Amino acid sequence: MSFPKERLFSLCLAAAVGLCRVAAAQPAPPRAESPPSSGDHRLTKAPRLLEMVEADLPSGTDLPEAAMSVNLELDIGPDGAVVDARVLESRGEPWDSAALGAVKRFRFEPAEIDDVPAGVTVSYRYDFVAKPPEPAAQPVHARFEGRIRDRRTGEALVGVTVELDTGVRTVTDANGRFSFHDVPPGTRAVTLSGSSLTPTMTEESLEAGQTVTAQYDLELAEAEVLIEQGSDFELVVRAPRITKTVSATTVSSEQGTKVAGTGGDVAKVVENMPGVARSSVGSGALVVWGAASQDTRVYVDGVHVPALYHEGGFRSVVHSDLVKSVELQPGGYGANYGRGLGGLVTVTYKPLEADGYHGTVGSDIIDSAASLRGHAGQKFRFAVAARKSYLDWMVKQFTSRDVGEFVPIPRYWDAQVRLAYVPREGEYAEVGGLASSDDIERRVSSADPAEVKSESKHSEFQRVYLNYRRDLDDGGVVRATPYFGLDHTRVDNRVGSIPAELTVDTRTFGFRSEWQGPVAPYAVVSVGLDAEVVVSDSSRVGSLTTPPREGDLRVFGQVPSNQINADDWSATVASVAPFVQADFSAFAGALHLIPGLRFEPTVVRASRIAPPQGALPAVGTTQMDGPLEPRVALRWDATSRVAAKAAFGIYHQPPFAEDLSSVFGNPTFMLGTANHYVLGAAYRLTEPVSAEVTSFFSHSDDLVVRNPAAAPAVAEALVQTGRGRAYGTQFLIRHDMTGRFFGWLSVSMVRSERVDPRTGAWRPFDFDQTFVVTALGSYDLGHGFEVGARARYSTGYPRTPVVGATYDARLDAYQPIFGLHNSVRIPPFYSLDVRAAKEFEFSDRSNLEIYLDVQNVTNHKNPEEIVYNYDYSRQSYITGLPILPVLGAKLTW
Repeated sequence: MSFPKERLFSLCLAAAVGLCRVAAAQPAPPRAESPPSSGDHRLTKAPRLLEMVEADLPSGTDLPEAAMSVNLELDIGPDGAVVDARVLESRGEPWDSAALGAVKRFRFEPAEIDDVPAGVTVSYRYDFVAKPPEPAAQPVHARFEGRIRDRRTGEALVGVTVELDTGVRTVTDANGRFSFHDVPPGTRAVTLSGSSLTPTMTEESLEAGQTVTAQYDLELAEAEVLIEQGSDFELVVRAPRITKTVSATTVSSEQGTKVAGTGGDVAKVVENMPGVARSSVGSGALVVWGAASQDTRVYVDGVHVPALYHEGGFRSVVHSDLVKSVELQPGGYGANYGRGLGGLVTVTYKPLEADGYHGTVGSDIIDSAASLRGHAGQKFRFAVAARKSYLDWMVKQFTSRDVGEFVPIPRYWDAQVRLAYVPREGEYAEVGGLASSDDIERRVSSADPAEVKSESKHSEFQRVYLNYRRDLDDGGVVRATPYFGLDHTRVDNRVGSIPAELTVDTRTFGFRSEWQGPVAPYAVVSVGLDAEVVVSDSSRVGSLTTPPREGDLRVFGQVPSNQINADDWSATVASVAPFVQADFSAFAGALHLIPGLRFEPTVVRASRIAPPQGALPAVGTTQMDGPLEPRVALRWDATSRVAAKAAFGIYHQPPFAEDLSSVFGNPTFMLGTANHYVLGAAYRLTEPVSAEVTSFFSHSDDLVVRNPAAAPAVAEALVQTGRGRAYGTQFLIRHDMTGRFFGWLSVSMVRSERVDPRTGAWRPFDFDQTFVVTALGSYDLGHGFEVGARARYSTGYPRTPVVGATYDARLDAYQPIFGLHNSVRIPPFYSLDVRAAKEFEFSDRSNLEIYLDVQNVTNHKNPEEIVYNYDYSRQSYITGLPILPVLGAKLTW
């Protein structure tokens, strides 16, 4: 028997609502215990086909000219034998009898209920298809891939286990996709199972050297556990619907590692998503929808981390082998997250599986990385990963020139540890840790000691956490994530003899918990708590105006004020935020209304309300606030191809510890506020191609800015009177990974503005980029070869022009005279990156990939900053990285 190479079919679960009937009354073998006939029971192991028998047709019967299927229902006993079989959908004789005769001789690995062998009833489809011609002699393996979707909604089903009769299995990714390489050819039995699915089986015929692509549309179970004494009982699992997000872009790890210019780093793909401005070279800042980089929150599996990227922006702080997907929500997100005025980035780990020992080792000219994952028995699992850079050392081997004078070369390392315990299916506990460290330095030499400029920064963070998840019998799910973290940052800027030093040590205590479950056939509710306490100790000495803030009138390399001061202070910001949100659906799931409410009581305490005065003891100050944050989102699937969406939300953000100094800042700061408005539409052009358009407007109040007064009041060097707004439209045309190609085109037209505290007029934000275009794609050439490319264009950052200069005798330096604030721009940026890779497969699980990732392949000199000579009479540009070929290799087993 054999199947066509490609076909699309729907596979429905038994009894229309997906019931898996467990035959409790079936006799068990002497060594197997029958499950109890009352109480709560869980299917802990799905049956797996061990021996398949081909149907015997009567002599003289010809095979059908077209594919023919007989749908059956099999009763599998506790010993794995087929006790009985029935025809659900007849194809007439002799096909019904032949199919029944074949399946009754099948042998299965028994199913288990509560970890005890038990009988079950499953649906099975037996296909009769004419045999194809003999396969070519050269290929010896086949490839099998596909996608699993919810039959009712068309949405991808994540976490479904797909297992072949060879014993190999995988889990569907964030797009519901799965793939198997190097599969022995022939008719293969395929088992689909999951916590919300009835175990379902089918067959696929695989030919050597060919790829079979299948799509399965499954119905999720929606019934209750029914138990009757002395009869079969039905074991049913109901999973809650996933809350829909209005403006989110998600990329799976499979796609992210193939994007040109990212060096195979999954999280680096966030830079290419719509609504994200291009960060300047040497910076890992995320500017999303015109918000400041520190206003976008980053979470790794529910744990808040201070940054997504290492200094320099070459790599993310999480090893790609651990990442399942990365999602960016630039605005309008739900009530379960807060404390940020900008966007939200969530990195989701891959679940740890008990599927043997696997690992990777990779190296290129930037850094080296390794990972290892495995298990001890079926219940204990682990994963470790680490990375270390050496780009600074590599540069010194090729040139004696200080290339980091204007483009700083970072030094970094990171590590992750995960230990999981899985007591049973549907329950998962993980203890883990993350650590990251960065050093970056830039020095501009000069024959005049007063003109020597240096900037150095050391930053590090550590996190330890516990993640717990349990799927409840009523279809709900409970999650809890307590975590603790340490952050350390030291910045040292110096111009001549004028210093500016800042050190911040932070301790973070966090706790997130959530219950989500159905409360009615049309409603799913989520209730939770999001708590965070941040305790900081800070020390600063140096110029009052260094480092510069957003909105300051300055140019690169400008001599700072020689007003020197110092302060040591501590601060505590505590918030315990309960939240609730619901997903109400109507019209067979076509309409979703998602209201939410978050209560954000916040306490801010600073150790000094005024600068130190001799031997007088310090007097602290405490501010309190408790705003309500309503959120609402709406999504309407007008047709199977067209959808409309809208969202509104109020967001607040606490002050940063470095701004709560009574000397350099203001200890009385409280919460900043932003309102997000989102409106958009999505259209499915074809099965793999979709288009989205999203328009937004955000308005921010109570932003921290420098006091415009010539002589600020005591403890008011900064004030919370800033206002900002951002508005624009983004477009995304995306080709999903189907077959050999994936890619997308992203266009963002965004305007971000701030009110100038000196004039009261709106002016462009320092990091405003009004037009950003990114086009990228990756194509599998076959035979292990893969190519990809990325093209980017963006307008330059706004800058304030220098129209003259005056000589300052006190500093013995010229000081610029500025024109209209942010009225000129750095020239536009454009770059073309290409990637080529060759994969050598040694087995189904091991391969070696050799890749060449060339950034800025045209060697275009992109201006990154405006600079002037000593008296500001001549202007020039600092240019970004030249062509950067990154040759590397990665071994996977």
